[in-house]
Amino acid sequence: MRHWKPRSAHGRWMALGLLILALGGVTLAVVDLIRRLSGSPETWQIDIGALGWLLLLIGSLLAALWSAHRLMSALTLTYDIDRNGLYIRWAGNQVIIPLDRIITIDVGAGPVFLPFGPFQRVGTYWGRAFTGEAPLYLYATQPPGECLIIYTTDAAYALSPEDPDAFVQDLEQRRSLGATKVLQPSLEHSRVFHYAFWRDRTVLALVLAAMMINLLAFGLVAVAYPSLAPLVEMRFDATGELAELRPRHQTLFLPLAAFGLSLLNTTAGLALYRSLPLGARLLQGASVIVQLLFLVAVVQILW
Repeated sequence: MRHWKPRSAHGRWMALGLLILALGGVTLAVVDLIRRLSGSPETWQIDIGALGWLLLLIGSLLAALWSAHRLMSALTLTYDIDRNGLYIRWAGNQVIIPLDRIITIDVGAGPVFLPFGPFQRVGTYWGRAFTGEAPLYLYATQPPGECLIIYTTDAAYALSPEDPDAFVQDLEQRRSLGATKVLQPSLEHSRVFHYAFWRDRTVLALVLAAMMINLLAFGLVAVAYPSLAPLVEMRFDATGELAELRPRHQTLFLPLAAFGLSLLNTTAGLALYRSLPLGARLLQGASVIVQLLFLVAVVQILW
């Protein structure tokens, strides 16, 4: 098996720059939230500004994770060839292209529409592009117009090996030798990143719904907090009568508890998904129900 590296490009520097910027956002948000929550609970500074810093923290964390993944993809992208297939590998993932499925090899694709615009060139060119013909899958460090385009019976692949001429020569020589075993075109995702879980539309929709409801609960508390009395009604007996007054900072514990339960369900879903996808989906559905119940409790306490 011959190992080929991709051409170097500025995409990895874009990924690194975005990662540093996102980590800076995380740092700023954490510092401000710590400042707001320092001292005794009675002096905590909870308001709409705190909600803004919380949103910045969440957004920066997501951006940092995405940038780190794109940087890892750029640093680990390789092309391997043997008598049976072409193997594209990055960040633990692998695409297998059987050599007997290759029809032709060309240089550069025609006008290509990148659905995610400039973000699709961060780290490496990734995802699926549209050329008006066969779907074009991007696994390259160069724009599609400068790549080798591998056409198969049902798709096309954009690659950017370090030495394109030698790569094509090696590929053709191995094709002429004939395959020793039959391969099927496939995409094998790394298990480390739980791609199957996050690519499930039902799971993703439920996780996002739970997150949005939880943020709404935090937002309601943040908006109402400055005008709350030092003691608020937070507990009732079986007849609905007031049983206890609690310090106002304890209103924060409701959305925090709901977040903890959703995080637990998501973690359990990640572990369960491969063996029992339905069970993982049900756990995320339960998270949405829990968030709704806690949201109702927050509304009743604040108003």
